[in-house]
Amino acid sequence: MSVAEFRPLIDKAATRNGLDPLVIVAQVQVESDGNPMAWNPEPRYQWLWDLRLRRPFRRLDPSEIERETPPPDFRCYAGDPDQEWWAQQASWGLLQVMGAVARELGCSDDYLTVLIYKPEEGLDFGCRALAAQLRATNGDLRSALARYNGGPKGNAPGGPLRNESYVVKVETQMKALA
Repeated sequence: MSVAEFRPLIDKAATRNGLDPLVIVAQVQVESDGNPMAWNPEPRYQWLWDLRLRRPFRRLDPSEIERETPPPDFRCYAGDPDQEWWAQQASWGLLQVMGAVARELGCSDDYLTVLIYKPEEGLDFGCRALAAQLRATNGDLRSALARYNGGPKGNAPGGPLRNESYVVKVETQMKALA
C-alpha cells in the first residue's frame, strides 16, 4: 500500500483536528511508509493509561518494568490484562500512535488493534495526539513533532530537541511533497 491510497482519510483526520494535511502525510511516510498494519512493540515504554480511573497509570517500579505480565491493578476492557499491557506499550498503524496515548485520548474499543484494522481510527488518534502537542508547545511544530515521537522531556520549544532526527525526517518528507 502507499501513502497516496490513504490521502482522503489523512486529509479528513488532519482537517478535523486543525492540522496541515501535508504534515500528516509526511508523518505517515516516516512512521509507517503507508502500511496500515505497521506495529512496533516498545517493551520498556513506561507511560501507561489507567482504564478504570481514566488517568495515567501509577508509576511502575523497576521490577514491574522488567516483568512480562502486568501488575494485578492493571485493567483491560476485554480479554485479559496481558493483551492490554502489551498493546499500550506498542505503536500502531499509519501514524504509529502509542496504545497508551490512544487510550488517553479516548480510544474505548475493546482492543487497540482497531488502530490498524480501521486506519481512519488510527489516523484520528494520531492527529489528536499531534494537535495536543501543538497546543502544549504554543504551535511550535518542530517541538510538537519531537514530543509526538519521543515525549516532552528534552523537546521544549525553542531549545535543542532530544530527537531532532525524527523532526528532520518529517521536514524532509514535507519538502519532497511540496
